[in-house]
Amino acid sequence: MSSTREQYVTGLRDLADWLEANPDVGVSMSGDRLLYPLHSNAAVEAFAEQVGREVTVDEGGNASVAVVFGPIVYHAYGYADFDEHCARVDERQARSWAESHGLALMPKPDDEAA
Repeated sequence: MSSTREQYVTGLRDLADWLEANPDVGVSMSGDRLLYPLHSNAAVEAFAEQVGREVTVDEGGNASVAVVFGPIVYHAYGYADFDEHCARVDERQARSWAESHGLALMPKPDDEAA
């Protein structure tokens, strides 16, 4: 039995063959990305070295590497602080849910300034 990685690569090749054999089938021309989450900037830097690409760092200090194949981008990314990133996303989602239900999130009593 082949590995999940081998199955994925075979699937990509099969998709490319199928698209080539069916030219009337639509494809996205928006510059599709295959996302590869590495979670930490150190992992992104190691990946960049492995594939011979430069790391890009955004205004939040988060690292990414793009490997371009025509209009398709293999995009590896990480975060300066993954736990902090997850906490911000969780809070944003909780606030959005609360607002959509006519509620508001309040700080816990021990979170308030003394």
